[in-house]
Amino acid sequence: MRRTVLKILLASAMIAALVPFGPTPWADATESSGHGWHSWLRGNPADVQVHPSGGAMLEGGGSDRVPAWEWFLRQARFGDILIICATCDNIYNQYVLNIHDVDSVQTLKLTKRVASSDPFVVESVANADGIFFAGGDQSDYVSVWKDSPVEDAINTVVARHGAIGGISAGLAILGQFLFSAERDTIHSGQALADCYAKKITLERDMIAVPALTSVITDTHFTQRERMGRMLTFMTRVITDGWATRVKGIGVDEDAAALVNGDGVATIVGQGNVSFVKMRAADIVTCAPEEPPETRFVNVHVVHVGSTFDIARWSGDPNPALRVRAKGGALHWVP
Repeated sequence: MRRTVLKILLASAMIAALVPFGPTPWADATESSGHGWHSWLRGNPADVQVHPSGGAMLEGGGSDRVPAWEWFLRQARFGDILIICATCDNIYNQYVLNIHDVDSVQTLKLTKRVASSDPFVVESVANADGIFFAGGDQSDYVSVWKDSPVEDAINTVVARHGAIGGISAGLAILGQFLFSAERDTIHSGQALADCYAKKITLERDMIAVPALTSVITDTHFTQRERMGRMLTFMTRVITDGWATRVKGIGVDEDAAALVNGDGVATIVGQGNVSFVKMRAADIVTCAPEEPPETRFVNVHVVHVGSTFDIARWSGDPNPALRVRAKGGALHWVP
């Protein structure tokens, strides 16, 4: 019996030695599920005590960027990493471990509202040092866990400087204001035709990332020509009395903005990130069944390798472009 146990231990040690990344001795995934949730965990099931550095990884969609994830894991101090999704499987677990060893990585799939108050789910979220929101449909996140114990746990992690990240739909929920897509998506042409189009569903105060206060984000930005709907969303936020000014951050596919705790964004990957700010005085009109009309506002298109200070709204070395919404269309001037 003792020889058999010894052989098993030696074999496990040899297998572990062949795995270049990933926590040991807990290399195998632990899978569990409950009403409206499913979990896949690899690594140490206990909560590790580290001191993350905060920050937000904003990935525009298309594909994840390894340099962005390297930064995100460093900000989380390689502690307990949590991926939250609504339609995914456990593919991110191995992706993370291929980049760097972490104390644990867990994918948590949440599909029903009841899961947002499940003790296992809430504890998993609260113990995370880095939380990443996968792509899919942001309306799933809104319907399943907005204004719930899960949302509270996420904001507790943010408050203790846990790292936050998201791609595509996962990026769309990271600003103070968000397009919730509860009536499907909307294209720029539709948004520019009617400031109160039925498909423009907006939410606010979901995730409280300090550097993203007064911000609304958008994804697949250049590829899907989303500047028009961004201006309309911003116009609505102000017209509806949610703010007197709002900042828009549109991230291209395959690009990422890495926002540190001071609000400075570094652009990595491929593509650009567009920064636009609007004040109440920039709005001419926004009414039901009428196209929004704005005055010209500045757009800073920041390229890979450059930085932009969101807090001070400066840092782009290139001259700002100027754009306005009028007559159902965008009008640009250099």
